[in-house]
Amino acid sequence: MLRKQHLIAAGAVLGAAFVVYGGTAYWAGVKAEETLAEQHRMVAALPFFKVKSHNYERGWFGSTEVTELTFNRRLIGPYESMLPDSVRPLLGSTIKYTHRVSHGPFPGLSHFDLRPARAFVTTEFDMSDATKRTLAKFFGDAEPITVTNRLGLTGGGELKVNVPAFDYEETLSGVKVKWQGFDLNVDYASGYKEYQTEAVSPGFLLEASTKGKVAFDGVRYLSDVRPGLSGVRLGTSELAVGGVQLNWKDNVPYSIKLNELVYLLTRVRVGEFINPSGEFRPSDVQLKKLRYQIVTSEQDDFVNTRGKLDFDSFSYNQSVYGPLKLDISANHLHGPTLVRLDEEIGKIPFEGVEPAKLRQVYLDTVKQHGVPLLSNNPRLVINEFSLKMPTGNAQLKGQLALNGFTEADLKDPVAFLTRFNADAAVDLPRQTLENLVVAQARNLFTVDASAEEQPDVAEIDNLAKSLLDSQLAEWNAQQYIKLENGQVSTTLHFGGGKLSVNQKPVSLPWQEPADLEAGIEAGAEPVASAAK
Repeated sequence: MLRKQHLIAAGAVLGAAFVVYGGTAYWAGVKAEETLAEQHRMVAALPFFKVKSHNYERGWFGSTEVTELTFNRRLIGPYESMLPDSVRPLLGSTIKYTHRVSHGPFPGLSHFDLRPARAFVTTEFDMSDATKRTLAKFFGDAEPITVTNRLGLTGGGELKVNVPAFDYEETLSGVKVKWQGFDLNVDYASGYKEYQTEAVSPGFLLEASTKGKVAFDGVRYLSDVRPGLSGVRLGTSELAVGGVQLNWKDNVPYSIKLNELVYLLTRVRVGEFINPSGEFRPSDVQLKKLRYQIVTSEQDDFVNTRGKLDFDSFSYNQSVYGPLKLDISANHLHGPTLVRLDEEIGKIPFEGVEPAKLRQVYLDTVKQHGVPLLSNNPRLVINEFSLKMPTGNAQLKGQLALNGFTEADLKDPVAFLTRFNADAAVDLPRQTLENLVVAQARNLFTVDASAEEQPDVAEIDNLAKSLLDSQLAEWNAQQYIKLENGQVSTTLHFGGGKLSVNQKPVSLPWQEPADLEAGIEAGAEPVASAAK
């Protein structure tokens, strides 16, 4: 009888445990679906892919999510010709992956993960036979990508992605690809609003014997992001790159739709402002030890951000630049307005819209929603800029502040400008300034490359140099600039609607003649007269 009672008690305990486990697993399955739905919305918002299909089937102890993606050819189409023939077919294929979701409370047992969680998700990629054969050339029998996602009990989790290393070579074409792998780890909180990211790629080499090579090494990205009270994302992000090398042997024509590329990557529409075209001439470019860091903080409703960028050296053919140090701050930015502007600009349709009309829409949007950003005394500071160049050193320090702005100032350009206060100290090589002037002169006079009679480039260069020499000599004599040891230096101050260069007043177009005379009586001649 006693043994029977023990068996009954044990059975009751097991039954209760099974009920509890089953109930917990069902609850975890419901919560896991919510987390994965949010994750899918983030994937769908990425510019690199388009969602072809998506389906989620939830069970009691396990669920299945199937998604089909295609590459966004609008983003990568213009650059397909640069890829190896064996890689190009992949861009037209469908990426189909299946999430196998095991529900909690200990869903990772089969993967030797004993931590309690809502779910443990493994991802399987279903590829066509052609795609598998193509990838097998690179990865062999190894899985091209491994993705695991542990969904924590509190709604956050940990996502891990691994792409293994491979060596690939095409003997006939002379193409070599060496990929040293990639690891991504994202530790995220509930709702993906707060997360820490670490991504590492030791190196990559793509070499074509007839065309050149592309290589990078030592790439590491770190970020720690959290939401601020105003809605702006706060935290830090850092990138370090050991080196980048580009070498190409042929003229490569290019026509880059940067306006579309910027939108697809950032969701910021810039219209038809920046769309360069031309050709890359045979060149050798190397960049060593690139680093950047961005720190964003918040005080009440205002956001402060500071960015630092530097590299040891950048060489273009025989010209070597560096080291570079750049340190810029943007302070007292009205956070709610930044969020509102981001939302409103993101709503503006741009496809098929004429550039002039699109620019006006942008301006109207900024005028309508961006006034608090201007009326709260924002400030931009260049803490440091220094670059060693082949012709000397370039340095810049300064700040730009907007004080006392009101919405009425938008109707009066002069009143608007008087709200600005600016200071700057500039020191740059004279040769660099000459190169810029010569390049601008060439662009001005050589408009039509197909014209039968082309201007003499040497004459254009000599004219530009002569005009620059004359102007610099006159400004130096009037003490608006300082010429010494091949360097051009000066200081600028703008405040109360008045400009001074090297502590000497400079006339502005809207100033009254009386202001001009007062400046002359004080012992300064207007720069405007020196420029004639």
